[in-house]
Amino acid sequence: MQINKRIKNKRLFLIVAGIATSLFFMRANAQSYKPTYGSAFAGSTSIFNNPASSVNQSFKWEATILSAQANINSNLFYVQNDSIGVHEGMFPKYFHGNVDVNLLNLLYKPNNKQAFSVGIRARTFNHIKTEPLVAVNGIKSMHEFFKLNRQTPYLEAFVTHSGWLETNLNYSQEIFRDQKSTLTAGLTLQINKSISAAYATVNKLSYLESTNGIDTLYTLTAGGASFGYSSNYDETVAGTANTGTDFVKNGKSSFGLSMGAEYLLYNTESHSFQTNHALNYALKIGVSIMDIGGVSYKNTVTSSLFNGVRPNMNDPLISGKTTGIQNSDQLRDSLATIFASTTPMPETFTIAKPTRFNLNIDKPLGNNFYINADLTINMHASAGLTKRRVRDLNLITVTPRYETLHIGVYMPVQYNTQGQLMLGGAIKLGPLTVGVHRLRWLTNSSNMDNGSGGGYLMLSIHPMSLKKIKTIIDCPE
Repeated sequence: MQINKRIKNKRLFLIVAGIATSLFFMRANAQSYKPTYGSAFAGSTSIFNNPASSVNQSFKWEATILSAQANINSNLFYVQNDSIGVHEGMFPKYFHGNVDVNLLNLLYKPNNKQAFSVGIRARTFNHIKTEPLVAVNGIKSMHEFFKLNRQTPYLEAFVTHSGWLETNLNYSQEIFRDQKSTLTAGLTLQINKSISAAYATVNKLSYLESTNGIDTLYTLTAGGASFGYSSNYDETVAGTANTGTDFVKNGKSSFGLSMGAEYLLYNTESHSFQTNHALNYALKIGVSIMDIGGVSYKNTVTSSLFNGVRPNMNDPLISGKTTGIQNSDQLRDSLATIFASTTPMPETFTIAKPTRFNLNIDKPLGNNFYINADLTINMHASAGLTKRRVRDLNLITVTPRYETLHIGVYMPVQYNTQGQLMLGGAIKLGPLTVGVHRLRWLTNSSNMDNGSGGGYLMLSIHPMSLKKIKTIIDCPE
């Protein structure tokens, strides 16, 4: 029994550590690659916005050795005088974040009409969202929380975490060309390997306040809940040399797809030997549908759905039942004594990927200056009570940039899906590109109305001679 208890405790530790690691990386490296969208120097990472863009890159070959990015959006926390506080008042609370780490991405163009790209990518999306409720700093008990929210009609919230490894196999090619324009199209096949997933819901949980002298009780009247996580936490022994390998081995495989097209208009006044290449376009328009499909996971045996409420479930009794829980078995058993019915979850579950439509327009202004506009429309919301799915956080971004082969300065202005307006910045110095999603993190991080923002980096190698690049792309075929 003692050995079995230690194994269960390690399982709980693995779940918490997995989600905590995702949140840590979201605080350490927050940004997206939007500053480089539309750029002919973006290399293999350009396919993360449009699979058709790889054939329109200026390099014959390129390798992104390492890149890391993320997005954080939350209305729950604020920073004042280097102290973190919680926004009070009754309103919906949310925390959304995604991270990806690209281990290696390679791009190769055998000619100006075709391009191949392959890469390995680790991705995680995390969503926490509640219906309107009151939250303050320093809540110490369930009783205090119920008291603060006694005017709340009901409590409702969800948590969704999905993490996976992804291999991207991209092909793009020219579809049409004349002296004034070029149309290209591309596909990216995504081979997914599930790594980590967890979910939880609180569904319309309501309660009544009753007073007897100086004693006040809060008693549940209706509602439901659920929780679950991927079974590779159970099948992996924490602390062993093979922990990471076992997580991959015990994951499930699935497939996804991204597709897109790019249309390039050229300056008709250019000499004939300068037309129709990656650098001298007058306007570039791209459309794409990204991340079609989902990631499949195997449910742990303790994943359960709870409905109804047993009689006389008040806050002291609930606190006693939920105090000291050390593993998912104890959590399931405790909730089963609070709710009227307990139903095991199906053996497998799927979390939909962040399927979205992208429209990108890039316009050269002359003298290496450009302006880029990007619109992202999510194909589904992230509501996680009935369906498990994740979504992207971007909406509209306008990025002026100065960019050459060796140097780049980017100033993205982003309005995201949560109604937040942020000014970011990035620079490129040779093979290294670094940036921040919100300049305020650099200029006044000790006082911010919310914690959204962060930074990213990208290290890539490619031909370093623009003359050689132009010689290659200008050659007639």
